[in-house]
Amino acid sequence: MDKYQGMVYAEALKFTRNPDEAEDLTQEIFLKAFESLSLFHGKSKFPTWLYRIGKNLAFSKYRENKKNPLSTREDLNPDALIDRRFEDSAKHIEDETTNRLRLLLSKLPLAYKKPIVLYYFENMSYKEIADHLDIKMNTLKSYILRGKDLLKKWMDHDE
Repeated sequence: MDKYQGMVYAEALKFTRNPDEAEDLTQEIFLKAFESLSLFHGKSKFPTWLYRIGKNLAFSKYRENKKNPLSTREDLNPDALIDRRFEDSAKHIEDETTNRLRLLLSKLPLAYKKPIVLYYFENMSYKEIADHLDIKMNTLKSYILRGKDLLKKWMDHDE
């Protein structure tokens, strides 16, 4: 749980956009995963399986809220409208940044790109990546640091 709590909470927060609800959803996700642990057969990586449980649980909660749209009465609160507009604007900026980052990531040398993708997108540990790529731990750390430095330099240059 300690290893994946940050990942699960971050995804729950993206979905709920409310820290308290995200904490509750995180707990529900881990409870559901624990109850379903016997169904995990290793066909996918554990973080992928856990992520899918989280998404399914979040979507089922969303469907419940959609059936009862007046449950929160957020539409009557002017602050909520401002918050939604801000969130929409922030989401647009986040999408642009993500697309720019993906484009720049595709331009990275393969030696830097693979470790970064495995670490940040596949949630693999340094040890798992070093074993997978058959490289030394210090070399891996160097590749990730150089790749991140290049991405930062390119991102700063574009602005």
